[in-house]
Amino acid sequence: MSILVVTLTLIIGYLAIVFIQKRKAIVQYLRIRRALEQFPCPPKHWLLGNLVLLGKPDKRHIQLKEHYVKSFKTCSVYWLSIFPILSINHSKAAKAIIKASVPKGSWIYAWVRPWLGRGLIFENGNRWKRNRRLLTPSFHYERLQSYLTVFNQCTDTIIQKWTERSQNNQSFNEFEDLTLLSFDSLLQCAFSVKIHCQTSGKNHPYVAAIHRLTRLITDRAFTLLHYIEWIYRLSSKGREFSQLCHFVHQFVEEIIEKRKKELENQEQNNRKEHYDFLDVLLTGRDEDGNGLTVQEIRDEVDTFMFAGHDTTASALSWTFYCLAKYPHYQEKVRREVDVFMSHKNDVEWNDLSEMNYTTMCIKEALRLYTVVPVVERRMDQDMIIDGKLVPSGTIINLELYCICHREESWPNPNDYDPDRFSIENINNRDAFEYLPFSAGQRNCIGQQFAMNEIKVVVAKIIHHFYLEIDPNYDVKPYHSIVNQTETGLWIKAKKRYF
Repeated sequence: MSILVVTLTLIIGYLAIVFIQKRKAIVQYLRIRRALEQFPCPPKHWLLGNLVLLGKPDKRHIQLKEHYVKSFKTCSVYWLSIFPILSINHSKAAKAIIKASVPKGSWIYAWVRPWLGRGLIFENGNRWKRNRRLLTPSFHYERLQSYLTVFNQCTDTIIQKWTERSQNNQSFNEFEDLTLLSFDSLLQCAFSVKIHCQTSGKNHPYVAAIHRLTRLITDRAFTLLHYIEWIYRLSSKGREFSQLCHFVHQFVEEIIEKRKKELENQEQNNRKEHYDFLDVLLTGRDEDGNGLTVQEIRDEVDTFMFAGHDTTASALSWTFYCLAKYPHYQEKVRREVDVFMSHKNDVEWNDLSEMNYTTMCIKEALRLYTVVPVVERRMDQDMIIDGKLVPSGTIINLELYCICHREESWPNPNDYDPDRFSIENINNRDAFEYLPFSAGQRNCIGQQFAMNEIKVVVAKIIHHFYLEIDPNYDVKPYHSIVNQTETGLWIKAKKRYF
């Protein structure tokens, strides 16, 4: 038998084995493809799909999304090369998916797994239920109250920075400052660590690593070859991603081990109260008396930092941008917060419930500049959407930005109008038309934590400064993991003197 025949036999045998192993996946793919061809779709390239059309997530990308919301009333299909994704842009369809507790998807989530492991926002099933119960005490009423001290202290640092800039009438990129503030507060609330990142900037290795990891994930989404795992691992960016993952894991594990020893060395009667996220994770027990492993704790801490830093910074940045752009709304907020801030330095717990108009302004900023534009789901059962069958295994994009910009739900959707969130208007609106923190069982576990921090920062900043936009910088939003801008958000802060 010739070498050629032997070689061909081996190759054919290998391909046959691969086909048998992947047969179920191939059959499922073909079923999904046939089903999704029933839905409307923008013009696509035969190989690249809609990647050419959508391109980078810049302003044009956002405008195209808004166009397709008007063209495709409920949903449409986008193609990442030969792989279809069903894009949901109507609250009724989103409501059905969310209420069905459809699990998280598999594209972006698979990419971040080497970094975040099996953290809560990526987990499903019984493991998700168990870990959600163990994490919930971190966001109970008593814990949320204790975090307020951290929020106030971190805001005091940024007030000092902005006061210095105010003296020079200097404009600055608020997103950078607010990202560092968010890092600062998260590190202290998560594991009581102070690295003074607001003064040292992104030079701190951990802060720089988190920032770079987030950027690498975004870049990967727009490089088709990097969808193939082994190619990405061999690429320079893939190797950098692995190295940074190793570094942040090591950083967090050292903190966990140090805290474990501290807890073990403390006498039972003198044990401190659980006042930070890490304490709760280390001491929590499930129904069987089992706690989280070091690996699970690391995954949750990494997820907490990933999910919290950019989202809070984006929410704060867009809120301040809107208030700077519309000074009459800013003045209404100022009058409200001056009532309780005029005789003290810190925002207290009871003050949060007095910030009704401020909350309206924050919520409208979160609608207009939806912080997390898209969340992904993967169907675990067949479902009828818009009168058509969507098979199990289909990847779903819940287009939160599009849902928050539908003309029939939000007249003049690109206008900033805080009165949309008056009590009268809220009562007449379906809750699923506004999803900044998602909804249902899989809603954001830290949403009250985030809103409390945003309120504290907004109250103190508006009390201390008059904000103005810098007209020399054109604001160009783009949809990354969170809603950002290409060139930053540049404002001026003029100090108020009392």
